[in-house]
Amino acid sequence: MTEARQRLGKAGEDYAAAFLQQQGYRIRARNFRCRLGEIDIVAEAGEYLVFCEVKTRSGSQVHPSLSVNPRKIRKLRQLGLLYLDQQGLTHRQPRFDVISVQLTEPQPVLEHIVNAF
Repeated sequence: MTEARQRLGKAGEDYAAAFLQQQGYRIRARNFRCRLGEIDIVAEAGEYLVFCEVKTRSGSQVHPSLSVNPRKIRKLRQLGLLYLDQQGLTHRQPRFDVISVQLTEPQPVLEHIVNAF
């Protein structure tokens, strides 16, 4: 991944994390990495442990959430289950959200798809 793409992704994740906190979510982890891959944001919202996939684009006509394909969904579900197991949280109700961030002027456009899959 190029440095420019890394900066773009980090900016989107920063916007998404701030948005979630403003909505009352408690951020448990950012960029949780393991052998299977990475979860962008893990947050708590009521009884749910929310696994958020953040997709960020700038100047693209394609909506960011469209890049969350069936293969990515399978991987995120596996990562979520592994996180629950590793953290001793198998009793918690998981939820998988997608947050799309379009970096536009004068300000970014953010869309939160709750229970996306």
